[in-house]
Amino acid sequence: MAHRVLSLKYRPQNFDELTGQNHIVISLKGAINSGRVGHAFLFSGPRGVGKTSTARIFAKSLNCVQGPTVYPCQECQSCKEITMSRYIDVIEIDGASNRGIEEIRNLRESVKYTPLHGRKKIYIIDEVHMLTNEAFNALLKTLEEPPSNVVFIFATTNVMKVPATILSRCQRFTFKRLTVKEIASRLEEIAKKESVKISKTAIHYLAVRADGSVRDGESIMEQLVSFVEGEITEKDVFELVGFLGTDFYLDLLKKIINGDLAAVISMLNRAIEDGGDPIEIYRGFTNYMRAALLHRAKVSEEYLDLDDDELAQLKTLTLSDAEIINIIERCLGFEEIVRRSINSRIAVELLFSHLTLKSGKKNNENPGPRTERSVRTNEAADFKSKLFVALQEDSPRLAGLIHRAEIIEQGTKITFQVENEYALRQLENNRLQLSAKVQVLMPEGFNLDFVIAKDKEKEGSNFIETLRGLFDGEEIK
Repeated sequence: MAHRVLSLKYRPQNFDELTGQNHIVISLKGAINSGRVGHAFLFSGPRGVGKTSTARIFAKSLNCVQGPTVYPCQECQSCKEITMSRYIDVIEIDGASNRGIEEIRNLRESVKYTPLHGRKKIYIIDEVHMLTNEAFNALLKTLEEPPSNVVFIFATTNVMKVPATILSRCQRFTFKRLTVKEIASRLEEIAKKESVKISKTAIHYLAVRADGSVRDGESIMEQLVSFVEGEITEKDVFELVGFLGTDFYLDLLKKIINGDLAAVISMLNRAIEDGGDPIEIYRGFTNYMRAALLHRAKVSEEYLDLDDDELAQLKTLTLSDAEIINIIERCLGFEEIVRRSINSRIAVELLFSHLTLKSGKKNNENPGPRTERSVRTNEAADFKSKLFVALQEDSPRLAGLIHRAEIIEQGTKITFQVENEYALRQLENNRLQLSAKVQVLMPEGFNLDFVIAKDKEKEGSNFIETLRGLFDGEEIK
């Protein structure tokens, strides 16, 4: 018998075999049991989460000899042929390669004919967002009032590209990205059925690398079975897919904190020489710092994609919340550079050089005495950011003026230095609203003062003098 890849061999054949989509299973089962099956469905969600598999199971449920039923028999001709993708009344169309108006015209013609064998003629259009606007427009009337024995099922990974006129004619089901635990459980089940020896740690990293897609996890496991003789370990996962464990990122972070640039660059290059992808290293480190921030914020562990040992490692970090956020911001600031760079290796080295030089202890030791001016500047910056956030929802325009202003705190006196007379008038006119927000931040009392910054006032005067000289005119107030 010819070999079948794991993703096809273990494709779900009934609703109970679907992983992690219980909300959709319950809804579709309810529609079948109540006899209230719609004529158009839209399945949206990430790749490899069961959209097309669910469409086929739904088609079986409607056309099974014992149906409509939520438990297709898998034995009748309809069930067997739908499983093998050769049932004449279930037409699967690839939206990417059949995206033109001619293909939709042919579909409209075929809709008129009754099913040959089953109760329903079902059209499954995968990646429907790839259809052209003309094709969507040609489909509108048929989709709104199809024959009673026709059902449309659309699947897409990019629902934002589907026109609103199509969305309004469909029942929409959103498939969720699967968790690491759900994918790991599925892979463990397949490993047992295939008699594959694989460590739990390896399965965990496989599930993390799958990035929410069961199919991706099954495909990587297929590679590992061919690649490894004997038991599959986490080391095999790292070598095959260039994926690095949290131990690597923890060691890398410690070297960054210590300010050891040579050790950081050496560690990066060793990982790359061993098969690690520079972009994967960037993504993995950023995700690790995200996990550190969420763990520090006491967010539920289900959102961290880490096992117990890795969670224990996070507790050893000595970074403050502000330092973690700063590292994440720097990483995100380099995202476009890393992704678009011709040599991503250099881009990643540059990023980690920045992190080491800015975050390392060696570079932060003996920074010099903090002057009273620097303390006041930091406090003013913190006050300004809080005031900006407080105003942003109620008055974005006022928040914008505060963002551009310089704030000086002198005891209870708060001075706002603005760029021009317009900004000055706006702050004066909104003094009461501004005072109410400041009162929350400084309940002990305060005095507000608004002035134009001297350098800005001088710039304005120079500009006016320049205009006078150019046009030989005079200022009229």
